[in-house]
Amino acid sequence: YQTPARRIKVMVRKAENLVKVTRIPGTPDHYIVINLCQDGKIVDSKETKGVGGPNPVWNAPFLFDLPPGDITQLSLTLEFIVMQGRLYTKSSVLGRVLIGTDVSEAGREHWRDTCYPGQTETTRWHTVQSDTR
Repeated sequence: YQTPARRIKVMVRKAENLVKVTRIPGTPDHYIVINLCQDGKIVDSKETKGVGGPNPVWNAPFLFDLPPGDITQLSLTLEFIVMQGRLYTKSSVLGRVLIGTDVSEAGREHWRDTCYPGQTETTRWHTVQSDTR
């Protein structure tokens, strides 16, 4: 979290052991859609490039401008949607990771550490949750 600029830097590093959900031969590409949500509504969205294989590495940074207000008091969530897709086929959602105020304990803890004054980067492994939407 970059306090003076009112923005947050998100780094999508890598994933491991992603399952293949298509029967099409070959190695599918994986990509991540990152949504910044406020009160359940998407206010900004970004996307990584596709990377093939079950253990993709992106190391891709993204900057999100934050809405006005105290970051610790806003209902904000970063939603990471893990997608699998191949050319000429429909993309498939493998699952999600949520980091924010109203999510699982691991996601809340990461959000609290991110918002803590001091502007140090925090890195965590998160388990991809099956898509239940």
